[in-house]
Amino acid sequence: MTAAGHVATRTLMEHLHAENWFQLHFGLIFLITGVLLLVVYALSDANNTIPGLGLFAVFFMSALLGWVAFALQQGSNVPMMVDVPSVASVMTSYIFFLAAGQRAKIYQGRYLLGAFCLIACLSVFFVVPQQMFVIQALAATVFYASAGVVSALYSWQTRNLGDALLAIAGLIMLIGVPFALFEWLQQGDLKSAQQLTFSIYSAAYVLVAVGFLAGVVIEYQQKLTQMATEDPLTQLLNRRGLEHAVQVTIAHASRQQSHTAAVLIDIDHFEGVNSNFGHDAGDQVILQVGEVIQHKCRTSDVLARTGGGEFLLVLPETDLDGARILAERIREDVSAIPMVANQQRIPITVSLGVAGAVGEIKLDTLSGEAGRAMTLAKMGGRNRVASVENKPVYLSSREQRG
Repeated sequence: MTAAGHVATRTLMEHLHAENWFQLHFGLIFLITGVLLLVVYALSDANNTIPGLGLFAVFFMSALLGWVAFALQQGSNVPMMVDVPSVASVMTSYIFFLAAGQRAKIYQGRYLLGAFCLIACLSVFFVVPQQMFVIQALAATVFYASAGVVSALYSWQTRNLGDALLAIAGLIMLIGVPFALFEWLQQGDLKSAQQLTFSIYSAAYVLVAVGFLAGVVIEYQQKLTQMATEDPLTQLLNRRGLEHAVQVTIAHASRQQSHTAAVLIDIDHFEGVNSNFGHDAGDQVILQVGEVIQHKCRTSDVLARTGGGEFLLVLPETDLDGARILAERIREDVSAIPMVANQQRIPITVSLGVAGAVGEIKLDTLSGEAGRAMTLAKMGGRNRVASVENKPVYLSSREQRG
């Protein structure tokens, strides 16, 4: 390196002394927190808010205030009567635990750790600064580690990488802070221990920030996918979701040359229910009929709501006779169970069309055949099961069996 290069490097290092690094760090934290608060504000206007969003907003704001208090303490020659940054660190860490718990819907330990937080905060009035540093560091570690456990469980349940980053933040605190305290006990250098702890806090905070943003993006992506494949009223699959769900069934039937059946279920006179009792009553009827059908389904069966009062049930490894038996049971249960909406009993029946195939199938073809059979059931007087195959049409009704 030339002499000019050495001079430039030396000049740069002189400008980047500890105070400049601290200002740069504080500016970065302020920028990250500002972006996060803007994201929280934008999400608060959404129809489907993220669980724990409000507490995460409080966490980011309190963390920023804690950084401000720490900056004022470092830049002031007058000692503070109360160690505000330590108290802010304890409270912020506890808020992070609350936010992670609310997001994961895990509320155990809130009161116990809340009492611990209160004791740690009140300790500032009774202990010397060195002791308060230890209390604050250990309390923050406990809260971060607890939040990390909760976030790890939620990440495992939802397959959300963002919450896994929150868990890693807790792990960093759990490993890093005790190491910093151990180094202080070994070497007796409190300032170095504080600087190391400060760096660990910063790394954990950045991970929480990134994890929160990633978790929000992933969760909204999951919700969009769910909205595209799920019926919002019944939480059953819609037509698109059904097509994705039966791909494995269709492939298996093609390889094994096995039976596959479909049952199309339509609520009789459903338009009249909406007209006479209102759309809310119609929604209640749809929900109750869907529950009856689900109760009769196996875990391998695929059920979707494909229209206003219409459901399509795909039955793998089921021949036409087996599908007809199931359809009869569904018909009987729907007509026997009283449908109640707005404290009014509504007599409900369904017409069902059954179709079957062996080997390679197409969902559109199978559902189309079930639809033609269901039309026959309607034409036959409703509250019936009909099937279409290469032999005479099969019709059944409660009256015929009587």
